[in-house]
Amino acid sequence: MDNIRDLLGDLVRTEGINTAVVVSRDGFVIEGVSTGNVDTEAVGAVVASGIGAAEVMGRELMTGEMTQGMLEYKNGVIVMSTLGMDAILAVVADLSAKLGSVRYQVKKSMPKLLDVL
Repeated sequence: MDNIRDLLGDLVRTEGINTAVVVSRDGFVIEGVSTGNVDTEAVGAVVASGIGAAEVMGRELMTGEMTQGMLEYKNGVIVMSTLGMDAILAVVADLSAKLGSVRYQVKKSMPKLLDVL
């Protein structure tokens, strides 16, 4: 059986992905893997508040429950996905990442992560 760290390690082995973190809804890191100088604790705090804001936006605009969000920045991309009611998966990728591949790998990892949470 896989554990969370192994599953996040699989994500980080995807070309361009440098960080994968599972965060509780209150911003505490459950597990994180990073190949660079990314502070996974800081990722946890900002992801929890960011996904909270995105969920409020969805409710206000009546677009339904959030499943995945992607934020593009000058030097990279953050993909956030809800993991049930209690957790969030955040993946940080650099500009070399193929966004379709990143989103596919995130989606593919979700059932396995839910199984071990």
